[in-house]
Amino acid sequence: MLKRIILILLITIGLSANAAENFLNSVVIDNNDGQMSIVLRADKIVKVRKEIESPDKITLYLKGIEQSPDINTLYKNTSNVNGIGIQSNGNNDIKIYMDAKGISKANVVLETPNASPITVVNRANEEKAVWSIVSILILLCIMRSAKKQIKPKSNIELIKEREMALYRNFQKEIASMPSINYKLKSYKKHVLKGETLRHYNNAMTKV
Repeated sequence: MLKRIILILLITIGLSANAAENFLNSVVIDNNDGQMSIVLRADKIVKVRKEIESPDKITLYLKGIEQSPDINTLYKNTSNVNGIGIQSNGNNDIKIYMDAKGISKANVVLETPNASPITVVNRANEEKAVWSIVSILILLCIMRSAKKQIKPKSNIELIKEREMALYRNFQKEIASMPSINYKLKSYKKHVLKGETLRHYNNAMTKV
């Protein structure tokens, strides 16, 4: 039992040591024919996020990496760098603050000994672009449906609507008109039985 515990501890220590063996060795700002690049040289590939504060100020967030004790900062073909600050949070996270002219447009490239250079893509900008495209498509659909609703009616449709309106009015007038026997029925209610023509004829013959 004791041997198993020692073996587990050794494996855990070895894994944690291997996980921590990823260092940021250098940060290079390179200006090649007006195109600025930020090259991060590390032992292994890490997650990088770029946050733009202004056209001349950015912050890079690196996860799963530590700062090397002898880290270097190099400037190639550029002299407009005001400063670079590197801050380690102690949880395998690093923040890199950069202040340089036009640094927000720079490409971020990650270089490792065992892999080809990787250009870091800012996912936040990708999401904004996707949402912009979706918003434009939704707006186009709304405009198209609005055009269909505002489409002017043809003469045939107007004539049909007018005929239907006249027909409905005619039906209402018929429904409100009295029937043919209406006057007769109402008249009989007010005539006494003794006042019929037959009664007058009998009375005249008797005289």
